[in-house]
Amino acid sequence: MPGNGLRKEIRRRLYGFARGIASPFTDSRRQRFIRDMIPGLLISGHVHLSKVARAISPGDADIHGVEKRLSRNLGSEHWDMSPVATELLTRSANMVTADTLLTADLTDLAKLYARKLEGLGQVHDGSDPDKRIVPGYMLFEAYARVGTWQLFPLILEPLRTYAGAPTSENAEISAYVLQIHEATGKKGTWLLDRGFDRDELMLLWLRQRVAFVIRQRGDRHVCLADGRQLAVTAVAAELQPRAWPRRWPKAGYTASREVWLPEAPDQPLLLVVHWRRPHAEPLMLLVSPAARRPGRRAEWFVKAYHRRWGVEDATWGIKQRLNLESFLVRSWMSLRRLLWLVAWVFFWLNLWGEERFERLQQALLDHPWRLPKEVTYVFDWIALQIARLLHPKPIFDFTGRL
Repeated sequence: MPGNGLRKEIRRRLYGFARGIASPFTDSRRQRFIRDMIPGLLISGHVHLSKVARAISPGDADIHGVEKRLSRNLGSEHWDMSPVATELLTRSANMVTADTLLTADLTDLAKLYARKLEGLGQVHDGSDPDKRIVPGYMLFEAYARVGTWQLFPLILEPLRTYAGAPTSENAEISAYVLQIHEATGKKGTWLLDRGFDRDELMLLWLRQRVAFVIRQRGDRHVCLADGRQLAVTAVAAELQPRAWPRRWPKAGYTASREVWLPEAPDQPLLLVVHWRRPHAEPLMLLVSPAARRPGRRAEWFVKAYHRRWGVEDATWGIKQRLNLESFLVRSWMSLRRLLWLVAWVFFWLNLWGEERFERLQQALLDHPWRLPKEVTYVFDWIALQIARLLHPKPIFDFTGRL
């Protein structure tokens, strides 16, 4: 595909997608705002409205005027933008089947030098080697895994409890998970890291029949069929073979045992223990009854849990490719709206895994500006390539980044 034709086709599809998101709004000003923001965020690779304005404007445009228009719509209290978030959840939830894997995580937006942002709280800076507590926001993010690498966003929201709201982190997380649970028709299996190993979450989800696989911290006590109550680490020690296999399995050694929580004696869970290498610290997973479907053996849960890592790559893609932590909006409402638009950009990037984008994806693979490395999650280099191709004035440095 010729270079100019490739640019035109990508631009046509991107702006057509944005028009579809904007179509439910009857006000032409709001439609234009969404039609500009979604392509502008991707083309600029940044959340600064000045950079977005520069990415969507011709060379002779009034950049300052465009920036003011975008800022005015983003922070306006005279319209309700929540249908954008509702439509995002609906579209992604419609892709979820009984076999779909769902992932969720908490991530921080550190704002070290911020003082007057609305709803600013205190968070652990995950990118800081010392893990200092700094001003910032905590986000809840959830994705549906589709195909080999696609991660369609379901929800991307800041947690209000860090802003001093009369709620708790557990209450907010449970509300979002149950909202997705209803939107998907109670389908899909959640893969969650040990940060979600909490009674306040698990007991509620067990009552709501949520299918989940949660990695264990190691301090939880469970009940066994013989009436004993042991820590999961002690159960793992009992499941460890007396002698390790001489020919070590390529996928590692896995064992499991049915257990019950003391607070939920009517819910039979499965404790899965996996050793990647002999004498290594085992991976311990607790599987809910709803996730224990026929055909799913202990090895299946280990393999499925390893695919949870995609949420880390999604977080990296959103925060780095779109420079999310550099946002300059001040109000809580503007931040939420900006996150919804960022999520829609990420949604469109994952659409490239569909058959209708196969020709364009191959054209980017063959393009001379392609990243000279193998990547697992294709949305990463697609975002970089599109920014290079569509930006009116792309800037290159020796690292290959814009």
